[in-house]
Amino acid sequence: MRMLLDGAIVSFGKRPLTQIKSLKDIESFETIPAENRWRGKCAYDMIQKSAETFAHRPALSYQATSDIDEAPQVTLYSELFAKINQTANCLYASAVPVEGVTSVILPNIPQAAFGLWGAEALGIVGPINPLLESIALRDIMQESEAEALIVLGPIQGNKAGSGIWEKTLAIVDKIKSLKLILQVNLDPPEVTEFKSPGGIPVYDFDTYIGQFNGDNLDFEREILPDGVSAYFHTGGTTGRPKLAQHSHLNHVHLSSMMIDMLNFDEHSVALGGLPLFHVNSFFNAGLNMFACGGHAVLLTAAGFRDKGVVQNLWHLVEKYKATYFAAVPTVVSALLEHDIGDADLSSLDFIICGAAPIAPEIFRKFQEETNANVIEAYGMTEGTLFSSGNPQFGEKRIGSIGIRVPYQPMKCAVLDENNNYIRDCETDEIGTILFKGPNVFKGYKQVEKNKDVFHEEWVISGDLAREDGDGYFWMVGRSKDLIIRGGHNIDPKLIEDALSQHPDVSLIAAVAQPDSYAGELPCVYLTLNDQLDTIPEVDALMEYARAHIPERAAIPVHIEIIDTMPVTAVGKIFKPALVAKSSQRVLSNALSENNCPANVQIEQDDKRGLVAMISDFNTSQITEVKKVLGSFAISYELIE
Repeated sequence: MRMLLDGAIVSFGKRPLTQIKSLKDIESFETIPAENRWRGKCAYDMIQKSAETFAHRPALSYQATSDIDEAPQVTLYSELFAKINQTANCLYASAVPVEGVTSVILPNIPQAAFGLWGAEALGIVGPINPLLESIALRDIMQESEAEALIVLGPIQGNKAGSGIWEKTLAIVDKIKSLKLILQVNLDPPEVTEFKSPGGIPVYDFDTYIGQFNGDNLDFEREILPDGVSAYFHTGGTTGRPKLAQHSHLNHVHLSSMMIDMLNFDEHSVALGGLPLFHVNSFFNAGLNMFACGGHAVLLTAAGFRDKGVVQNLWHLVEKYKATYFAAVPTVVSALLEHDIGDADLSSLDFIICGAAPIAPEIFRKFQEETNANVIEAYGMTEGTLFSSGNPQFGEKRIGSIGIRVPYQPMKCAVLDENNNYIRDCETDEIGTILFKGPNVFKGYKQVEKNKDVFHEEWVISGDLAREDGDGYFWMVGRSKDLIIRGGHNIDPKLIEDALSQHPDVSLIAAVAQPDSYAGELPCVYLTLNDQLDTIPEVDALMEYARAHIPERAAIPVHIEIIDTMPVTAVGKIFKPALVAKSSQRVLSNALSENNCPANVQIEQDDKRGLVAMISDFNTSQITEVKKVLGSFAISYELIE
């Protein structure tokens, strides 16, 4: 095989220790051209370099259960590279042309790594959330025009991955572009080759790829930096999917920057508890490690959704001498419910926490109990993954999303109501986050969905923030209405469309209410039709919501009937007022339930967004009050 690469390739090798502490260090780092820091021209190239250098070191370990005494399934770098080659060659020989599309629907198992990076070596990989329902799976594969599918086979009992095969089989024959299905079986299958009802060939993944060359690729492929390498579906689980197009350069640049910023090397060990279909774990428990010779550990097929993993994580850190892992705030909060005990956490340098704000009290408690840093970070699939973060070796400002990534300009800007750029923000002025650079995606595959996504070469994030004088960004809200429940994006329109069909409902607004565990939960405010003789019960409206909202995570936890819906001067529903109303209710109830009642008023601050003003509390209970409020990701002030 001959990879046709334009330009020189940076040689692989351990780099001098980089300690980025501030924006000034970022700017100094940028005096060297970005291309001189790239560790290859594509993901395959980077993994090949690691395989040549660290052939007999572990690349991937799979902990099948949460039992800390269980021996893991270990894949060496030489074996990882061979499996990637076999997968790519198998796809090419069977159905998929160079630059063709392969969908991957797998939980966190070793074959997911083989499939993801094998498919990317040949063409375009499309990771898909295995928890999606059949219709969403169908829509994503149709939009991506998938020619091959790597999917989990049938599983007995209620285990991680059960049901994936059944709901996928129900729709595969509707994917007109699909020519091949590779079925991953965790137990030896009764048959290794058959056809779908519509006639698509189905082969056992492990058996079939084992017949192909593992030394190198059997085809030529010209790797252009701007060539598409992956489709990541975005927008939560609601509506028609948006497919974010990643380029080879996106993956090489992002991984190279994270390796340099966080000093990953062959001694780094990442625990993977988040799903590999998502960009977070795709890099943090995958490519970042494979590109530097590090060791990725997959913690069961279910990851952090396995309660045993969360319960035993401290001892799993000790077992694998883990140096870091990525998590969402809900996971961090759950981990702190379990005592560290005698677990040795001396290897753990930091965790990366994103997707939603982390409560200050959780942040402090984690760092105090583990002696490891919490790096609050910010990123989007549209920015490959990572756009800003608190520096590992510098000051970590609680509540901030940190300083920008090298070679990626980032700013806050004032936009009009149609998302048109007006001007850059002043220091500490709230505006919409915009960013540009080599990590910016190629746009959505569906051209019509790119409207209002870009201002010139800048991505319009839809997230509201301010930038302080030291280059730290502080999120204050979202111009989008997304509700982020434990890192899961929920489109309020899904809730509103369902409940608006109720004959008694006049106006409806779904907004986020704060939650000490999930970060945010969906709640609903609605007004009723004027001509009603009988006012419906809230319980009946909740039953209607459960019956008509298709996504379980989107079912509201609170429905409230109000007399008048707050609106803007032009008659649009003014959701910030409802978010403030929900925040006031939740914080007041939390304080009362913890026997430290207080008066809570929510105000809009120009720098901090919503702020809870707390008064009329017993000053002897100030410690308890702070503890309760600190478990929510919302700013507050105590008025004594």
